[in-house]
Amino acid sequence: MSRWVFYSLVVFAFLLGYFFGCGDTWLNGDGGIPTRYVYEFSEANATGAGGNLECPAVTVGTAGEGGAVMPSVIVYGNGRGQNDVWRMVMDHTEISEAQVWVDTNEYASHYYRVVVIK
Repeated sequence: MSRWVFYSLVVFAFLLGYFFGCGDTWLNGDGGIPTRYVYEFSEANATGAGGNLECPAVTVGTAGEGGAVMPSVIVYGNGRGQNDVWRMVMDHTEISEAQVWVDTNEYASHYYRVVVIK
């Protein structure tokens, strides 16, 4: 008898977690599956542009208003050599509406790549 009680509790716990557990579908707000878009922007002459990279997909919110809807922005540079090694530029990066500023002295590169995840 105790075996059937144990199996029943395991099945009940699984069904409870399956139907009432938290998941990504609850995070979207409308009950649908969250959708993310990835945009990539490359710039060959960021030094001549003062480190400003034009990225129309970047949207920012005022502090306290819409900060949660800001996309994730990652900047990569490939250095001065002709290779396929990209390094993440983490410090001295500023994000504003449709624009990313990179301190080109932190990691001087011929090319910069900005990845925006919305």
